[in-house]
Amino acid sequence: MNCNIVRKNRYHCFNEIRYISTALLILSSLSIASAQYASDGFTLETIRHDTVVGGVYVAGGHGVGTPPYLEVFEDVPSEVLFAYLYVGVKGGTKEATGWVSVVFNGHDLETISLAGLNDTNPDVYCSGNGEYWIHYDVTEYTTGGNDSTVTITTGGKINGRVKGTTLVAVYSDSAETRKEYWICEGNINLNYRTEYDIETISFERMIGSSGDLKSATLWTMYLSGNEGVNDTLSFNGNLIAEDAADGGCIEDGVYVWRDLCFDLDCRDVTDYIQPYNSMTYDRRADGYLQPVCAVLVVEQREKAPVPSSGSTESTSESTPGFGSLPAILMIIISTIVVRRLP
Repeated sequence: MNCNIVRKNRYHCFNEIRYISTALLILSSLSIASAQYASDGFTLETIRHDTVVGGVYVAGGHGVGTPPYLEVFEDVPSEVLFAYLYVGVKGGTKEATGWVSVVFNGHDLETISLAGLNDTNPDVYCSGNGEYWIHYDVTEYTTGGNDSTVTITTGGKINGRVKGTTLVAVYSDSAETRKEYWICEGNINLNYRTEYDIETISFERMIGSSGDLKSATLWTMYLSGNEGVNDTLSFNGNLIAEDAADGGCIEDGVYVWRDLCFDLDCRDVTDYIQPYNSMTYDRRADGYLQPVCAVLVVEQREKAPVPSSGSTESTSESTPGFGSLPAILMIIISTIVVRRLP
């Protein structure tokens, strides 16, 4: 075969690979539209994993209430690097449609449509009978060193009650030690109807050494759960709570029963931390158990720098379970094209 023809064919094939790769890179930069409703919900995925000299602020709402729903997050630290606001809304049925409007620190975050079965908003997780967990990036509106205030209103044919709200903010503070953190979000619907009883969530491998840790704290948030019902929460195979989603919390050292499902708790898991960590939700006798968020914070003993993580930031615009699709397509198509080479 003429060498010039071989070179020409190879050049043509390499050009095909280059064009396809470019197209896939463009595709990967776009949000992948997919229905954000699933009867059994969405497993909790790590959307952010990194280290910071400072800490992670987590505070939550007072439980279910009718709109307008007001919540004040007190004493938000200074030097906020980024902040996420989460809002839970009760739809009542998966067919009902409506909307939610949020004003955070005086800034209108715009109205979001809640479409139940037909929801396609990548910032909305909808499961079960229209139980919504909604993600907002409020970094630019979070004023460190002050209280933050949110007002939530709803409307349409949905039930419309607000089930709770949570603010998660990572902040810098040179006076504190270095901390490694994982922020996970989703909307799991453990339920008796489909006999979906147990779910295990895995955290990405620790960046720092588990031998150098000073403390480890696990925050959990639930949309649904009842007091006196024996659901459990385990961390690395160790039982850390029975009746974990009991609709209550500790405030000023006193247990407070919040009623009507919403639950936010933090637990010390220092004794159980490992290089690879996981937690398991078991609904046991709870008819519905809906974990929607988890934050793990590991504090190091020393302030010495930890090697860079190459921060994992699966942004909220990515559809759960579809983050690697462009990469998979690139591998498949590139393999097919390469096989055409002489």
